[in-house]
Amino acid sequence: MATQEDRRDDFLQSLSHLRSIAAKLGGMLGPQGALTFPDHHKLSEGLFLSAWTQWEEFIRLLLIDDLAMEPSGFVQKDVTKFRVKGAPRRMAERILFHPDHPQRFVEWDFGQVRSRADTFLPLGHRFAAPLPRQGDLDKLKRVRNAIAHKSDRARESFLSLVSNAPFNLQPNQRRGLTVGRFLTSHQWNGHSVLHESLRIHHAHAMHLVA
Repeated sequence: MATQEDRRDDFLQSLSHLRSIAAKLGGMLGPQGALTFPDHHKLSEGLFLSAWTQWEEFIRLLLIDDLAMEPSGFVQKDVTKFRVKGAPRRMAERILFHPDHPQRFVEWDFGQVRSRADTFLPLGHRFAAPLPRQGDLDKLKRVRNAIAHKSDRARESFLSLVSNAPFNLQPNQRRGLTVGRFLTSHQWNGHSVLHESLRIHHAHAMHLVA
């Protein structure tokens, strides 16, 4: 079975791969390039969503691992002996998944993961301490929603986000702004927003599995 270090390293490798894809896309722009700027923007949205999806999968797996193996957690504390080796993990999955899974599903937003960890794990679990860039992760969630939902509310939240620090985009910069153009054409801590988002995920993976 994969260790939590394996899960972290797989996630970090995926982030590195996304970073290399982003660099390749940037090299394909220009009058003689294979991509137009709208192409680049749309593909960058896909890279951002891929990173976000893999982040949620990473924290989902960590929570299942912890619930299955933590001696003071809900599963191990109440069962002194399992009949087969894989039983603790299967029980952990059944506890954490929606009762109608797979027809209905649980979202694996970090705040919800932390809340469920509070319920099923002892004090001091890995999700209890604030992430080093929790506020920035919240920003990424608003960007993610603007790509995934396309609702008026998600759009308004996105425009409010880019209007304020650290982005401070002016009205003329926000006019007709797509998420993809924001990810590739604007800076955050000296990097494109897309690359900085990957750095945030990297920092959080290292925080959760040191």
